[in-house]
Amino acid sequence: MRNRVNPPPGSEVYGDSAYTDYTVEDDLEQTGQIALKVMRKKNSKRQDLPWNQYIKQHTRHYIETVFSNITSDFPKSIHACTFEGFLLKLQAFILAFTLQRAFI
Repeated sequence: MRNRVNPPPGSEVYGDSAYTDYTVEDDLEQTGQIALKVMRKKNSKRQDLPWNQYIKQHTRHYIETVFSNITSDFPKSIHACTFEGFLLKLQAFILAFTLQRAFI
């Protein structure tokens, strides 16, 4: 069984422009009190105000830069026989990245 992350009420979850299900966005806001911050496409029915668009773009750029730095040392493929083995290798890569950055 997969572990699920349940963000606490008042959380903000950022997504890319491929995720445009307005019903889910509204349901999360009403029932879970979770704000889904999605990058809007140009032809979106719900356009963002300019300052919201800037904040989302700035946050997304920061997250993509962090992931790019972390995954730059990863191999092109990770061979694992089980999901648990895959997670273990992934944790080892992240730990190695953290130690490398801490001592440089």
